[in-house]
Amino acid sequence: MSLIKNYLSLHLKISLEYKSSFILTIISQALAMLVELFVVISLFYKFKLLDTYNTYEILLGFSTLWLGYSLVELFGRGFDHFSKIIVNGNFDLLLIRPRSLFIQIFGSDICYEKTGRVLISLIIFIYSSIKVMTNITILKILLLVSMVLCCSIIILSVLIVGASFCFYTIQGLEVINIFTNGTRQVGQYPMGIYKKVVRIFFTLVIPITLVNYYPIRYLTGETNNLIYLLLPYYSIIIFIISNIIFYIGTKKYTSTGS
Repeated sequence: MSLIKNYLSLHLKISLEYKSSFILTIISQALAMLVELFVVISLFYKFKLLDTYNTYEILLGFSTLWLGYSLVELFGRGFDHFSKIIVNGNFDLLLIRPRSLFIQIFGSDICYEKTGRVLISLIIFIYSSIKVMTNITILKILLLVSMVLCCSIIILSVLIVGASFCFYTIQGLEVINIFTNGTRQVGQYPMGIYKKVVRIFFTLVIPITLVNYYPIRYLTGETNNLIYLLLPYYSIIIFIISNIIFYIGTKKYTSTGS
């Protein structure tokens, strides 16, 4: 735990070296997310989809995805930029240190500039949650928390799988961005607007629907099926699989020098 605190403190000090740039970056990140939200709402007005989907449900689905994604961008950049660790030969150092690989990769890159996205998406998330829920219960509050955490787990799992390919390709694969940025772009809209094949993919392979689309139906009172409370935890299976893939990759690693 102390090691994690040291990582957090160190990267915060680095970020604050140029305070003006740091603050402006936070503001720009927040504004960029608000522009994305404006585009989503505008499209729904343009195509009159608000007759089918409640505005607050759209906001909740959007903010859940962005809050989970932003948290990963804030704390999980080490896996996103894992190819740099491989190319520079620094992974050799991680292997000989008596610390968890996961913690070391986590501590290699923490991007506090993403705080702007986290704060704005959190505000929208809380506001839309209050508006969506017909009645507030402990189960629904737990579901809201699990939605965000499990969304982060899914995005992080995709990054871990992408990092695993670096053991074979050295350089990172741009195709992974299709699954990270693509998942964000697809997931910020209600899955009901997509065709069945898309919904199946984002339910079984990258289960974004299980952390926003289906749980929101429970929150609104559309269904009382308790299974919907457990759906977000399917992400744990995806996380375990991604870690197995990463572990297999480490066994194939033969060093890249320095």
